[in-house]
Amino acid sequence: MEKPEWFDWANDEKKTGEWIRANNPEWFAQVCQILFDCDPMMMTLVQEPAGYAPEVGSILRSLPQCMGVDDVQQLIFNVFTQWFTPEFAGGRSQYAEAAAAIWETWKQQQLE
Repeated sequence: MEKPEWFDWANDEKKTGEWIRANNPEWFAQVCQILFDCDPMMMTLVQEPAGYAPEVGSILRSLPQCMGVDDVQQLIFNVFTQWFTPEFAGGRSQYAEAAAAIWETWKQQQLE
């Protein structure tokens, strides 16, 4: 059976996320918790914060390129669209609360 075309991409993203998590587990867990609390996709399927680990790896990989909360909101929206589908990811506005919280913790992270 042939692998789907997204298979290698998803594996690479998971490996990147695992590396980020191993190097800063508290920060990684904090962002998982933010997504869990905000639940931008209203995913009742995610029963614990770690359920967002694949998406958090993708977010944290690109977060240093963000210049403000709007960039973070676009990034999170893009990540969820990529991991799921545009239809399932919903609208960009759903990610505003999570983006604001992640941006604040990112700024704090830079001060430490």
